[in-house]
Amino acid sequence: MVKNKRNIVVVPTTAKQFLNCVSPYFTLVFNTNHILMKTIKKIENRDVEITAPPSKAHTLRAMAIAALADGQTVINRPLLAEDQRNMLACLKQLGISIKLKDNQVIINGCGGKFEPTGTNLNVGESGVTMNFLTAAACLSNKPVILTGSPRIQERPVDQLVSEIRQLGCKIDYLKNDGFVPIKIHGGGIKGGQAKMKGSKTSQYFSALVISAPYAQKDCLLECIDEMTERPYFDISLQMMSDFGIDAVNKNYKEIIVGGGKKYSAREITIEGDYSSASFFFLAAAICRSKITVTGLYQNSKQGDKAFVDLLRKMGCKIDYLEDSIRLNGAELAAIEQDMSNIPDLVPPIAVAAAFAKGKSKFTNIGHLRFKECDRLAVVAGELNKMGVNAFCDEDSLTVEGDPDMVKGAIIDPHNDHRIAMSFAAAGLAIGNQQIENEKCVGKSFPDFWERFEIFYK
Repeated sequence: MVKNKRNIVVVPTTAKQFLNCVSPYFTLVFNTNHILMKTIKKIENRDVEITAPPSKAHTLRAMAIAALADGQTVINRPLLAEDQRNMLACLKQLGISIKLKDNQVIINGCGGKFEPTGTNLNVGESGVTMNFLTAAACLSNKPVILTGSPRIQERPVDQLVSEIRQLGCKIDYLKNDGFVPIKIHGGGIKGGQAKMKGSKTSQYFSALVISAPYAQKDCLLECIDEMTERPYFDISLQMMSDFGIDAVNKNYKEIIVGGGKKYSAREITIEGDYSSASFFFLAAAICRSKITVTGLYQNSKQGDKAFVDLLRKMGCKIDYLEDSIRLNGAELAAIEQDMSNIPDLVPPIAVAAAFAKGKSKFTNIGHLRFKECDRLAVVAGELNKMGVNAFCDEDSLTVEGDPDMVKGAIIDPHNDHRIAMSFAAAGLAIGNQQIENEKCVGKSFPDFWERFEIFYK
């Protein structure tokens, strides 16, 4: 074991390359499998202010639409995490000219007809990119193959592929039916009527509506069950409107998009991300401290703005200021909540529930089993490690909170960025919390650990 003057512990000594770039407030260790871990110490700074990072959802949708638009789009203040970089890499393979400059992404759109320079689109771990490009690549003038990481190859696309086929496109499964890799033959989208389920995710509908304006005729998309994650679909419709095309949404049951249209390129600035801000609100809530987060729009379409209201319901004091939100933590009470439209908030709200007296239950979240990991099972399992009685069934998560019983543990986030950040926040309240694979936060929040230091003096 090696310890330097900044109290950073490194095992084995071959990890010395990390010594000059790690905060003195975190302890960096390797376990016996040589997996990097970060140990979180108790909070020191109980009155902090931070600016929310750019919205992940808005950035991805702006990139996809800008690539289809006619002309040059300038995206100001984009999020450039792993998902966005995977999206840009795939768009380049589809023949799109992209430049990164001074906190901007400049995209020269194809006007609805991709001319690929390569044949393989690798989306990495990005489920949004996989879904969006499964539809958009049908507008290519030649076939392409879409694939991704091993986990992405376990996430189903059968509902989306079925709907795209109903609109006159040809897609072949290359390995396992219902999953990537797939071959997208291109040649355009004919349009017409398609029926699909939306209970697992609204991304399938977002993927279709974003590409549907370039169909040869109007598209009528019918949801034959209940669409989950509706706020994310609202963001898609909002971004389409920002680029000049409006879709008709009939209560999330029928969506109509006129064909034969084109997006107009524009300059756009990305708003702050409530999802990423949730981990900082969580920290203040469970540590009974104060935080002010700037750069969040009160009239945002983001469903995850509900997180502060959930924390208010649990006992926190919330103040909405001109361009920011201030939260004062307090003793937390258990809650019950339908999370079907805000599933990304389940990891942080479950952690909050661990520090609340009583039984909390979060329902209608069976679709979380198909995210970066099985989030229901993983969140319950990692809370159990911390001494919290948590359990799940096929569609809900129950947390029996008791702040006096919560203890630090070695947390395996299962390569899930939201789980890593949620359980890191828990470490501020209890100390001695170790997060394995800490770099997985780069999927949505690449500078999370640097920003996290604000909780230390």
